[in-house]
Amino acid sequence: MAANVPASLKPIAHYIKIANENSGRDPVVYYWCLFYAAQNAMQLDKSSPEALHFLTGLLGTLESIKKQLIGTEAITNEVVAQAHLENYALKLFNFADAKEKTGEVDKRVVHAFYTAGYVMDVLSLFGEVDEPFLSSKKYAKWKSTQIFSCLKEGKPYVPSSQQSEDSPAMGPPAPIEHHYSDGRSTSSAVGFKDPTVPFEDRGQSLPPSKSQPQMPTTNYGYDGTGIPGASNTYPSSAVFPSQPFSNSLGPSNTSLPEMNRLNIDSSKNDERKTVGRGI
Repeated sequence: MAANVPASLKPIAHYIKIANENSGRDPVVYYWCLFYAAQNAMQLDKSSPEALHFLTGLLGTLESIKKQLIGTEAITNEVVAQAHLENYALKLFNFADAKEKTGEVDKRVVHAFYTAGYVMDVLSLFGEVDEPFLSSKKYAKWKSTQIFSCLKEGKPYVPSSQQSEDSPAMGPPAPIEHHYSDGRSTSSAVGFKDPTVPFEDRGQSLPPSKSQPQMPTTNYGYDGTGIPGASNTYPSSAVFPSQPFSNSLGPSNTSLPEMNRLNIDSSKNDERKTVGRGI
C-alpha cells in the first residue's frame, strides 16, 4: 500500500518525484532528494495524522537506503555528495541549455531543466549555495515552465540566442564542469571556488568533457528497490528517460511506501529535527 503526499506537504512533491525517477538509476540522487524532502516536511507539518504517516514512511525509506549503501562515500561524505549532485544537475542543465539556445526544445528539455532546477535546491543541505547555482536554478525552473507552456499551447518557441537585445536578460550560464587527468571533477563559474574532490572512489566513470551530457547509470551495488509506483528501469540507449507529456507540469509519481516500524513522538522531535545524519 502506498501513501501519497498529503496536501500539507505539497511543496516537497517535486523532490519525491525526482527521487522516484532515480530510484533505480542513481541511488545517491534518490537518497538526497528524499533527505531534502524529509527535512522540509518536518518544517511544514509533522503533527497531522496524514503528514505523520507520510513522514514515518519517508524516514523508513531513508533508513533502508542508507543501510544498503553504507559503503558509498556519496552517502556518508557530504563533500562527495555535494559534488555528485552538482555534476548531476550540471549535466542536465548544460544539455537543456544547449538545446534551448538552438531552439531544439521538446519534453526532454523541459524535464532536464525541471530536474536540474530542483536538484540544485537540494544543494542547500550542504551549506550556503554559491551564486552561480542560485541563479542557474531559478533560470532552469523558469525555462522549464516557459518551454512547457509553448509546447502545450502549440506556440513557436523563440530561443534565447535569437531574442532581441532589448529583451530582458535571459539568465546566467550554468557553472562549468571541469575534468582533470587525475580523475577529479569540479564545477566552477565566476566567483565559484573549485573544491578538491576525488571521484575515482565512487565507482562512477566520467564522460569526456566535450561529450553530450549523459545520465549517471552507476548503481553503487544498490538493489534498485524503489518506492512502490516508481519506474525503476530506463532504456540504456536513451540519454534521458522518456517522459510522458501531460497537460500539467506539476509533479506526479509521488507515493511512498507504508512503513510503520518507526515511531515519531514528541520525545524524539529534537533528534529528528534535521532528519539526523544517523538515518
